Amino acid sequence: MKIISILLVLVFAVFAALQYNDPDPYIWIPIYGFVAVVLAFGIFRKYNLKIIIVGMIVMAVGFLYFFPSVLDWLINHSDDSLMQRMSADKPFLEESRECLGLLIAFFALLYQYFVAKK
Repeated sequence: MKIISILLVLVFAVFAALQYNDPDPYIWIPIYGFVAVVLAFGIFRKYNLKIIIVGMIVMAVGFLYFFPSVLDWLINHSDDSLMQRMSADKPFLEESRECLGLLIAFFALLYQYFVAKK
């Protein structure tokens, strides 16, 4: 479990660092940084279930906010790769990536929740 937690901390620290060039890093660096910090505390068996649950709620709400863009991409633009560059005429690409990031963050916190409950 400790190795998984260490790997997740590193993944989310990298996610946060990669947001430096994002158009809105002031949103995404704290989000991914928060998850990395919560997971880092878990390595030392320091859990705060309230913070984990609030984080999960925030990630879920963000996911639901961006989910219509995922549907738009899947239904109307599935030929467009999520890996292509951002463009003003294709906001669904960036929003779909952000939605996926929030989903990954949610599941990382869910993992932490279940580890903390043991």
